[in-house]
Amino acid sequence: MLPSLAHAREWTDAGVKVTLVDPQRWLYYSGMVPEHLGGVYAVDDIRVDLKKMAREAGATHVADRATALDPEARMVTTAEGDTIPYDVLAIDVGGVNPALPDAAVGTKPIYRVRALRPHLKQVLDAPTETLGLTIVGGGAAGVEVALNITGRFAGAGRAADLSLTIVEQSGKILPGFPEGMRAYAARLLRERGATLRTATTVDEVHGPDEGRAQVDMRTDSGEHDTIHPDAVLWSTGAVAPPLLRKSGLSTDERGFLHVTRRLRTPTHPRIFAAGDCGTIPELDLDKVGVHAVKQGPDLRANLDTTVRRLAGDGSAPVASDLTVFRPYPVAPLLLSTGTRRAIWTAGPLWTARTWSLRLKHWVDRRWIQRYAPERWGRVGWRSLVGAEAASDPDGTE
Repeated sequence: MLPSLAHAREWTDAGVKVTLVDPQRWLYYSGMVPEHLGGVYAVDDIRVDLKKMAREAGATHVADRATALDPEARMVTTAEGDTIPYDVLAIDVGGVNPALPDAAVGTKPIYRVRALRPHLKQVLDAPTETLGLTIVGGGAAGVEVALNITGRFAGAGRAADLSLTIVEQSGKILPGFPEGMRAYAARLLRERGATLRTATTVDEVHGPDEGRAQVDMRTDSGEHDTIHPDAVLWSTGAVAPPLLRKSGLSTDERGFLHVTRRLRTPTHPRIFAAGDCGTIPELDLDKVGVHAVKQGPDLRANLDTTVRRLAGDGSAPVASDLTVFRPYPVAPLLLSTGTRRAIWTAGPLWTARTWSLRLKHWVDRRWIQRYAPERWGRVGWRSLVGAEAASDPDGTE
């Protein structure tokens, strides 16, 4: 969505009214949040000021949450009951964690993860404090957060003061990734004192009671156990927010909107969706940030074509006039390990090197610099070596 908002000045200068509906002022870049928790980045390093971007583009920022969509009346309703008419609608609301307990911190939307920061600061600022953290979900998001937090405590000489547990339903963490990469990440975590509870399901999360939550678990063999961490991070994938499910538009089984490769809904040519909230049936892409980032410029181009066509003859463009989204043949992924290395993986390939951490920092900083230039200025290759995580144990493939 950010490429479209950055482009909006051209639309408003042409007399188009642009409205951004988002309850948050700040957009947190998910690729940098784990290293924010790991002490590499300050909060201002990892966020974009949506209110400022909207103002500079001549757009209106409605600081509210969209709760209902009427595709036939072309109307969006907010939580406060305001109705916003539209001629063209772009949806980029992401996903939400399924069955998120009240006592847990969710990873979707990503800004919620920052709720862990006070726990980390309290313990790291006090030599006698300890922290118990349970992460439910051993996929890429949960594991990268775990690697960065354990790396931060290890680098501060406080590894013994952190009790971190990952609970994963499948037999191993990082399901779907190369076996060597999974073993490497598991070894790093165990060396830093983390506990990996695989083939285990969380039945319920209670609390907090006297400052601690209660996590009830059950293994595949039927054994039950309970732990009492200070905080619980819920990192279990995503489902669509209710807005999409109630819209009347075509969705997949998780409630995400069906869109074509032009990022347009098949039944309503004035409605577009990008990022996690859209599903392209013939591509069957994972809900990962690399696809959302790649869709951004295509969404901007197709919105621009649609706005110009409507301003001209009043009709929506035909599909052949729109840009076709072409995903990476194999989506690459970079995970910081909380050391001076990052894991790079694409399909069956993987490595963990210093250069891959530098590559990750370059990719992340180059992306956010486009939308927060006052914070990052010009990002060059030489600037990459400055951001290193807290510890530097050996790492091999």
